[in-house]
Amino acid sequence: MEQTIRFLDLNQKPSLFSTNDPSAGRKIPMAEMLAHGVCIALALFVLSPLVVVAGSAFFPALLDGRNTEMKLDLQGFHYVWQWYGPNLWLSVQLGLLSVLMCLGIGVWGGYGLVKYADWRTRLLEDAILLPLSIPGIALAIALIRTYSMLRGAWYFILIGHTLYTLPFMVRAVTNALRQGRVFELERCAASLGASQWQRLRHIVFPHLRHAMMVGSLLVFAISLGEFNVSFLLNTPVYQTFPAGLYLTYIQNSIQVSSAATTLFLGVIIPIILLLQYLSGKAIDTLPKQQA
Repeated sequence: MEQTIRFLDLNQKPSLFSTNDPSAGRKIPMAEMLAHGVCIALALFVLSPLVVVAGSAFFPALLDGRNTEMKLDLQGFHYVWQWYGPNLWLSVQLGLLSVLMCLGIGVWGGYGLVKYADWRTRLLEDAILLPLSIPGIALAIALIRTYSMLRGAWYFILIGHTLYTLPFMVRAVTNALRQGRVFELERCAASLGASQWQRLRHIVFPHLRHAMMVGSLLVFAISLGEFNVSFLLNTPVYQTFPAGLYLTYIQNSIQVSSAATTLFLGVIIPIILLLQYLSGKAIDTLPKQQA
């Protein structure tokens, strides 16, 4: 009899209001609620200035205190695009060229640092990472004093950006190589007769693909927003957009400076979101790679 009742209970259709979620009805701990509250407060604290800046750019009269009319005004954007559009284009070009330079130097350099690891390569790696601990202005002064004959050329700014962003690419590549078994697979492929180019193409580059993507986005974002190094390396002819932002803050109105800031954020925020997405995707696939 009991077996028959159990059989009927197991085959009974679930009710409309029934749920199989084990977390349904559980009480949220106070610590979890506090953590959610802190995260929401932190997000509001960070996003509020961005909203105010965007509002000052699109609706300058609304934030003026003397006028509450909701009127769209794009004069600030027209002014910024007319006078500082070339600076933004120069910054984008420098960012793309910095990515190419860091890919050409950082990928091969990181590969050599990990494959031929000894005290000399460790010392060289520390020297490559040294610009991260040096103020950008000090690095710019050192470049000017050392290569004064290049002052005034656009590629002199590119050299400064490359020195400042190269450590990020090298660190991304070396971390990826040290976490996997690339060199073991490479030795196995060599024992089977694979050439150096075949090993790089089918083993090393696929393993470094994600690190190269993240490193490239990081290099581009840092180069696009670099101000300290560029401030002394810039010239009246070649001037980056962060320097133009500084000029709008000290020379123009709040509407113009807010429009310039909004334009800059419109370029940099998608890159940061893509970086966050790729980083999370790498973490999700990590257990599968380890298995």
